[in-house]
Amino acid sequence: MEKKVKKPLKASQKKTLYRFGQKVTFGSEFISIATPYIIMGAINFDEWFRTTEGWKVGLGGSLAIALMCICVFSITKKREDKDSKTGGFLTLLMAWIAVAFIFMLLANIMNDIATIMFFGAIGIAGALGLEITSKKLGEKADLYEEAIRKVKGEVIENEVKKEIYKDVVDEMKEQYQRRAVE
Repeated sequence: MEKKVKKPLKASQKKTLYRFGQKVTFGSEFISIATPYIIMGAINFDEWFRTTEGWKVGLGGSLAIALMCICVFSITKKREDKDSKTGGFLTLLMAWIAVAFIFMLLANIMNDIATIMFFGAIGIAGALGLEITSKKLGEKADLYEEAIRKVKGEVIENEVKKEIYKDVVDEMKEQYQRRAVE
């Protein structure tokens, strides 16, 4: 079998073919941008969209839709710059990867901070227990201090009673002796 030789396209046919390719690739850019978000939405559909109260976009879905909108807005904004061959995609791609990398680093840092805070919570729980124990021991110490003060007061009161009793008794003896002498 002999291969069929293609006849060369006319200039108008080439123009139409390239124009068609241009329109298809232009539309495909937006499909390309939306596809990862659609796939993530399909994978996480239950978590992001389905609730018991009906359809509601969850936090993950909202973030994905917001990022997709930012991406689309960035691309359409770069379209205004007609001199660029890449239409701003190279800059957008580099910035997008840089921001994703920063978020990945922040995720690791946040994980470390969360771990540190959970271990810090153990220390706080220990401090809480020590605070409760300290207050109870302080209350007991206050009760003992009050009891000691009360007992010391009673001892002093008894001492004063004895002195006064002795003074009164001595005075009464003197009065009795004076009367006896008279």
